[in-house]
Amino acid sequence: MKILYIPGRWAPTIQTEFSGSDYGAFNMLKNKPGVEMAFADPLEDTPNLIEKVLSRAYEVFSDKRLIKYYPSALRKHGEIVNQAISQYQPDIIFSKYSAPMVHAKIDRPFVYMCDSTIQWTKDLWPAFSKLGFWIMEKWEAKSIMECDRLITFSEESADVVKAYYKKDPSKVSVMPIPAYIPPNILPEKNTILKKITTPLHLLLVGKRFHLRGMDIAIETAKLLNKKGYPTELRIVGIDGEDQPYINYMGRYDKENPKEMNAYFEFFNWADLLIHPSRFHSAGIVISEAAAFALPTITNASGGLATTVKDDVTGIVLPKHSPPTAYVESIISLIKDNDRYQSYQSAARTRFDEVLNWEKAGEKLFQIIQEVY
Repeated sequence: MKILYIPGRWAPTIQTEFSGSDYGAFNMLKNKPGVEMAFADPLEDTPNLIEKVLSRAYEVFSDKRLIKYYPSALRKHGEIVNQAISQYQPDIIFSKYSAPMVHAKIDRPFVYMCDSTIQWTKDLWPAFSKLGFWIMEKWEAKSIMECDRLITFSEESADVVKAYYKKDPSKVSVMPIPAYIPPNILPEKNTILKKITTPLHLLLVGKRFHLRGMDIAIETAKLLNKKGYPTELRIVGIDGEDQPYINYMGRYDKENPKEMNAYFEFFNWADLLIHPSRFHSAGIVISEAAAFALPTITNASGGLATTVKDDVTGIVLPKHSPPTAYVESIISLIKDNDRYQSYQSAARTRFDEVLNWEKAGEKLFQIIQEVY
């Protein structure tokens, strides 16, 4: 079976926080017996002069982006994708991105994996213009309607695909978002259970301050300290000015072995992953945390309730929960170490059974075989 992998902006051979799921999917598929893999060139999203001027002007006057990808770049990339299909003659086309497929001539089985949809996110994360969302939804609809199977990372996302885009439910599959953890970093299952004590170590991983609810996490840490529960919050993914109890740790490049090791050490340090996102389609960091038996406290925004099993691998609060709700839940957990350790054990079991790319790769390959 010959599979052509259509990447986004990054080659699937690169293990970074942006392409970790590409890396996992590509490597799991290429190692399957009887599979031959190739991938098209990554998308180079370079604007022409007119697009550059219009986009810049729009951002200045509206404080929003006009559109995520430049149409001229997608037209050029369409030629690259079509040439790759023609030269490689794959049995299956696979992609996690709709943009590179906008001008693709799909004349054979196509499996599309997506974490979210424009329809689902545009009101919760209004980062682009209304025109931009309208155009991107048209781009996305092409992949959704032309694919032979669609895989998404949450039940909530699948519901949108079936209800709004009218995709045949028999062609939609849900697979909780997996994480790739290098074998030399993945801890032994029986060595990582611990008691939850104070000072409490809270970890937040993200790059967008407001969208990831970093302000909620900061206020949670401050309230815990005020209530007599010494707490330190470490924020990984952005730089910022440290405050009492709050430390910004910056960014880490997973292509650099030293930085990758340092990144995953935060999961060993933490007692809880706090993930108060205002919207997140799945949250790969939650799957990373599960590998280290690290429970997550989050909310039911987006598809997070699929990644975290409430009162099993962590706590899922109602969406838009305030810091006080996080504080109350964390204090209840501090007072119940048996429940905390049950979350730890269940989180790691869920990683071993569902949230790693070896298991996810088996499911992905099974779906590909069904359309082969």
